[in-house]
Amino acid sequence: MNSLFAKVATMKLEGNVSEKFQWVYKIKNVIDSILWPLLIVVAAAGTIYAVVLGVNMARADSTEKREEAKKRVINVLIGMAIIIGLLLLFKLFTGPILDAFVDEDGGVKDID
Repeated sequence: MNSLFAKVATMKLEGNVSEKFQWVYKIKNVIDSILWPLLIVVAAAGTIYAVVLGVNMARADSTEKREEAKKRVINVLIGMAIIIGLLLLFKLFTGPILDAFVDEDGGVKDID
């Protein structure tokens, strides 16, 4: 991964570099437009599943079933927190990372 960044950072500005990196910004824009609806769907599905597991836990006859449902609820909540956190971090840091490597003209910034 470091070699990729080193290659990108050491590339010489030849011709119209902005066209070379236009695909990166197109992909970023598509991901940004998909990310918020995806975040809503994940949060809604996880919430519904957690409620269903909570109801199953409350209606469980034996302590074994309650403990199993409790473990599942905890796993769902942890999974939702991880997924939502990763999606938000991706959303927050994609722009600054691209801005760090690509200048206003669309060329690669010099590290020197």
